[in-house]
Amino acid sequence: VDAALAGNDDIRAAAARVDQAQALLGVREAALAPRVGVAPSFSRARVSGTVDNALPKRTMHNWSVPFAASYEVDLWGRLRGDAEIGKQNVLEAAADRAAVRLRVATEVASDYLTLHFVEQDLATLARAIELRRTALDVIAARVRAGAASDLDALRAAADLDTARADLADSRRLRENLVDALAALTGASPTAFTIAPTVSAIRVPTVPPGLPSSLLAQRPDVYAAARRVDAASLEIGVARTAWLPTLTLTAQGGFASRDLGTFLARNSSLWSLGASVAETVFDGGKRDAAVAAATAGAQLADANYRATALRALREVQDALNDIAAERERIVRYDNAARAAEAAARLSLSRYGHGYVSYLEVIDADRDALNAQRQLIHSRQSLAIATVNLVRALGGGWTAPAATAANVADRTGRF
Repeated sequence: VDAALAGNDDIRAAAARVDQAQALLGVREAALAPRVGVAPSFSRARVSGTVDNALPKRTMHNWSVPFAASYEVDLWGRLRGDAEIGKQNVLEAAADRAAVRLRVATEVASDYLTLHFVEQDLATLARAIELRRTALDVIAARVRAGAASDLDALRAAADLDTARADLADSRRLRENLVDALAALTGASPTAFTIAPTVSAIRVPTVPPGLPSSLLAQRPDVYAAARRVDAASLEIGVARTAWLPTLTLTAQGGFASRDLGTFLARNSSLWSLGASVAETVFDGGKRDAAVAAATAGAQLADANYRATALRALREVQDALNDIAAERERIVRYDNAARAAEAAARLSLSRYGHGYVSYLEVIDADRDALNAQRQLIHSRQSLAIATVNLVRALGGGWTAPAATAANVADRTGRF
C-alpha cells in the first residue's frame, strides 16, 4: 500500500490538481490587493530646422518615472466571495486527492487479499493433482493386474486433467493480479515481482451499530459538500454584478528633460482620483449569470444528496455481504469436512471392492469443490471488509471531522 501511495500516477495527478487549485486561489486573493505599476521611460527627439520652431533647442531629452496605483473597493463582497470560492475549490481538490488515495489503497488491499486466496487455491489444487496422480498410478497397476477396468483408468485420467486445467486457470489469475498490483504501484509489470504470501490473513471484526456520522469522513461526501458551498457563493458573486464598482487611482513620479534635475522637487508630478462604474445595459448577461449560478447550486445540491445516498447504500451492501459470507464460511467449512470424510470413506470402500471408481471420483470432486468454495468464501469476506473500509471513508473509527483529517484519510485496512 505504501508503495502504491508513493508511486501511483493517479495520486500524482490528483496532487497536481490540488497545487493548481492553490495557485488559482492566489490569483483570486490577489484581486483584493491594490495594483501598483511603474513605467520608466527616456525619449530623445529632434525638431526639423526648416519649420517654424519657437523652442531654443531643436534636440530635446525627456526622462520620466511615473508610478500608478489602483484599488477596487470591495463594497459588496464580490472579491471576498470570489476568494472564498477559491478556498472551497482547494478543499474540494484536497478531498478528491484523498478519495483517489483511498481508492488506490483499497484496490491494492483487495488485489493483495485476492492474490493470497488464489495462492491457497493453487496449493489446494496442487495437493489434489498429486493425490489424483497417485490414484491414477494405483488404478493403472490394478488394471494390469485385472482388478480394475480400463473405464476406471480413463475416469481417473480425466479427473486429473480437469484439476490440471483448474490449476492453469488459477495461475493465470495470479499473474493478472500481480500485473494489477504493478500498475497500482506505478511499476512495469515485467519488472514487478511479489513473494507468495505465507502468513494467514486475519480479517478484522466489524463492531456492531456503526454510526451514520462516519459517512462524513468519506472524501467524496466532503468534496460534494464543498461543491455545494462554492456553488452557493457563486450566486452571491453573480448578484454583485448589478451593483456599481468603486475604484481608487493614484499616479505620481518624476519627469524632466535633464537627468540632473530629474529628482528635483519641481520635477515631481502626481494625481489622485476615484471612479464609479455601473453597467446600464448588457443584453441580459447579468440575469443569465445569476440563473446559471442558481442552476449550478441546484446541481451541486442534487449531486451531494446522490453521493450521500450512494455512501449509505455502499455501507449497507458491505455489511450485508460480510454477514452473509460469515454464515457461508461456517456452512462451507462443515461441508468441506463432511466431503473430505466422504472421499476417504469412498476410497476405502473402493479398495475393498464395494463401490465403483465412479463413486470415488464423485466424492473426490465434491471434496475439492467444497474446499475451494470455502477458500472463495473467505476471500469474499476479506473483500467485503475492504469494501466496508472504503465505504466508510477509511475505517470505522471516527476522528474529529475537520477539513485536514477528512482530506488526508487514505484507509486503515
